[in-house]
Amino acid sequence: MQLSLFTDFAARHELERKYRDLLLPTSRFNRRLVSYQANKSESFHRWFKFKEGFSARLVQGFIEEFDLRPPQHILDPFAGASTTLLVAREHGVNATGIEVMPMGELIWQAKSRLDRYDVSELQAICDWVASTPPKASCRVFPHLPITEHAFDRDSESELMWYDEEFRKLDVSDDSKILLRFVLLSILEDISYTSKDGQFLRWDSRSLKVKKRNAVRLATGKSPAKPYRKRKIQNVQLALLQALDRVVDDIVTMSAQRSRGSKQELIVGSVLEELPQHDAESVDAVITSPPYCNRYDYTRTYALELAFMGIDQQGLLSLRQSLLSCTVENRSKIDDLRRFYTTLGRKNDFDRVISVLDEVDALEEIITALKLRRRRGEVNNSGIISMVEGYFIELAFVTHELSRVCKNGAQVAIVNDNVRYSGETIPVDLLMTDIASKFGFEPEKIYVLPQRKGNSSQQMGNYGREALRKSILIWTKNGQCQ
Repeated sequence: MQLSLFTDFAARHELERKYRDLLLPTSRFNRRLVSYQANKSESFHRWFKFKEGFSARLVQGFIEEFDLRPPQHILDPFAGASTTLLVAREHGVNATGIEVMPMGELIWQAKSRLDRYDVSELQAICDWVASTPPKASCRVFPHLPITEHAFDRDSESELMWYDEEFRKLDVSDDSKILLRFVLLSILEDISYTSKDGQFLRWDSRSLKVKKRNAVRLATGKSPAKPYRKRKIQNVQLALLQALDRVVDDIVTMSAQRSRGSKQELIVGSVLEELPQHDAESVDAVITSPPYCNRYDYTRTYALELAFMGIDQQGLLSLRQSLLSCTVENRSKIDDLRRFYTTLGRKNDFDRVISVLDEVDALEEIITALKLRRRRGEVNNSGIISMVEGYFIELAFVTHELSRVCKNGAQVAIVNDNVRYSGETIPVDLLMTDIASKFGFEPEKIYVLPQRKGNSSQQMGNYGREALRKSILIWTKNGQCQ
């Protein structure tokens, strides 16, 4: 712990003092509710494993807490698998989501058609899949470099055969969209890969790992630590299980209609789409931005992106358009300046930058990380630019949320605090402080139980420090200046 004495914590301590009365430990929420875990058993929401999303029950809770009713309007600027939109639909509340990941559009297209599917047609498709052995396809999966050898040869061939056959089936467009979505949903199950935080984890039986180990052995290194997936599913079986699950949920929930409300998903970067959203049009915000944790969605969901037709250049472009939460993101500040100037809103750009200059705790964090980098304690210099870019971009998002929210609108945002090279970054308090300068009244910060710890490397070098997982609650009560 001695190393931490060489950096300044005064501004962060002041931030903790300023907002300590808002910190509200609660058992009402847990880590299952603020992640995909609680959706695993939820009809409809269980169709696609979006690990970084939150649960339907969390959205349900905030719709009730905020007393949202038709025809009020919810915004989720980081829509993910569209959980907020879908729960809003169940309640007859209007909703808009913004999502940059292309697979988000297919997920929404499949789920938003709940009351349009022809169940008898879907059941006939299930019967066809069950009774028709898959054949070999001449087509190959449209791999990205990162996904090469993700399937064994037979599985890849069968996957592509189903893709071809589904396109040729004489069924409705709605069913074809659902079938493409179901294929997307089983990619991880039939592959040698597992989603694991910052990257894809590869089974030792894959050709990719075998080649890597051959290179390691040739250079005198030991093979990588073996990893074996619990189960790699047969393509036909995985497809049947997914289809049965989907059709069962459609039958069970067929009585649910949209109740006249409207939900819309906008596909694009929140930094470009939100500034074009109508001012004072939103009654509530329920969302969770990517965390400042180095998780790269373009790697984690590389199989799904490849299946959607994203090539390598498209992948790199998409990675840059995500909120800066990886060490490879470049600064967006010049792009934002040009964008706001094009919109005729250069004054808003200048306002956000001036607010950031007032956040002493952020400057303290960046200064401390730079000091640790000079002492060789930061293992990747991209961490510093990532942290700086993350808060710059979140400040622009917060400014725009204030602009689009009506007076009295309530906001719920889930986020995690993080720690790099011994420097704790109170994301919840920094976001709250920035929001207070843009016309939001901070109401409370729910602090979840079972605070997450640190990596073994962090604990070994700097000691253990509990990190908050929080839900920020703000109310719009003033003008975004």
